[in-house]
Amino acid sequence: MQQGTAPELAALDVGDKRREDRARGLVERMAAKPDGSIPQACQGPAEVKAAYRFLSNEAVDPDDIRKALYEPCIDRIAGHNGVILAIQDTTSFNFTTHHACEGIGPLGARDTDDFQGLHCHTVLAATGSGVPLGILDQKLWARDEEDHGSRHERKHRPINEKESFRWIESLRAIHERIPPDKLVITVTDREGDIFELLAEPRPPNSRLLVRACQNRALTTEGDHVLDAAKAVPEAGRLTKTLHRGDSRRAHKAELSLRYCQVSIKPPVVGTHDPDLEPVPMTVISLQEISPPEDCDGVDWVLLTDMDIDGYEAAVTCVEYYTNRWLIERFHYTLKSGCRIEESQLRTTDRLERLLVLYCIVALRLLWITYYNRHNPQLPCTVAFTQLEWQTVCRIEHPEEPVPDKPPPLREITRYVAKLGGFLGRKSDGHPGVKVIWRGIMRLQDIIIGVQLQLLDQDVGKG
Repeated sequence: MQQGTAPELAALDVGDKRREDRARGLVERMAAKPDGSIPQACQGPAEVKAAYRFLSNEAVDPDDIRKALYEPCIDRIAGHNGVILAIQDTTSFNFTTHHACEGIGPLGARDTDDFQGLHCHTVLAATGSGVPLGILDQKLWARDEEDHGSRHERKHRPINEKESFRWIESLRAIHERIPPDKLVITVTDREGDIFELLAEPRPPNSRLLVRACQNRALTTEGDHVLDAAKAVPEAGRLTKTLHRGDSRRAHKAELSLRYCQVSIKPPVVGTHDPDLEPVPMTVISLQEISPPEDCDGVDWVLLTDMDIDGYEAAVTCVEYYTNRWLIERFHYTLKSGCRIEESQLRTTDRLERLLVLYCIVALRLLWITYYNRHNPQLPCTVAFTQLEWQTVCRIEHPEEPVPDKPPPLREITRYVAKLGGFLGRKSDGHPGVKVIWRGIMRLQDIIIGVQLQLLDQDVGKG
């Protein structure tokens, strides 16, 4: 990924150059005002009108915009020397209060949830160390009101008629788009614990890493997945800083690690292909030792077909899984940073076009956040324009001349984050995506002020 958002739409082809230029220009405006509405992001009524006209244009297929997103992601993967993580996850966008919006559907179970909106399943590519590379696949849909609440009926449908088939479709898309010389590890949370996903044929360069949810039966009589690894001796212990969860605050945890090889039997309940065979997997168990009293301890069971030939290989597998946090931050940025759920567009087609464009904005924010952590000494020009880094240097050091050469990425990122409220103390660690997007917004406002001041000076000279 490079400075700005232009590379993400370099391959855009919607059959009309004016529309393609409009899409690129709109994304640049949105990137400068990540949490602003369309009128706030655009400059003037004419630009606002053109933006809404683009979002309403039925000739613009959202999948064409997505295809443009996939290409730079694939290019970055091809240029990366190392493991690629393909992180799958589903989120929902709540548009319940948007009563005029057409095409949305129920978000939860019947009689327990009146929320209305859209579901989105995304595959985010990242390096093994946790630097986002882009979007590899994405699907957006609304649930059918008639199917709402028919959970028991769905159990008797074949997998390709279930909503969960999206996990398998995305895995197939990963296989199509990842170069054959790159090792790709598909990472999912418990929702991805689907036997057909585990059994899906994979090329030699593809592996799975799934957090187990189902206590599946093993081929060894009476044994089950969730108990198997916990029954073997401890292989070792490791310390990890855990991210905040639904019932857990962020904290350092000492974890007990165990692992063993198993063979998982095909399910007997529901409708499944009768030709399914048992699937060999390694089960990795992680249990937190002495968790804090005010939060739940970690108790993870991971399934993988990676070659786990010792304790260090198992630890590496755990490190890969913890990078699943990236897609959580991506969804958080879309919702809280870009505020997609506050859009007042009235049809799902328009919302989908807007969502795809906001994905580019969220990706840039996420990339700056994590690239800064792994490559802090690179020149800041990998992420910021000359005007951006020179302006922020002047703000930070008003009495000093602007440097002749671009400072390191770490320095400029911290300056931008400080504009967003980051204190920059030694104990604060790395700036997060939230303070960076706030800083970018404030920086853009300052740049506009500088440009207006220069314009006034030129007018005065005239």
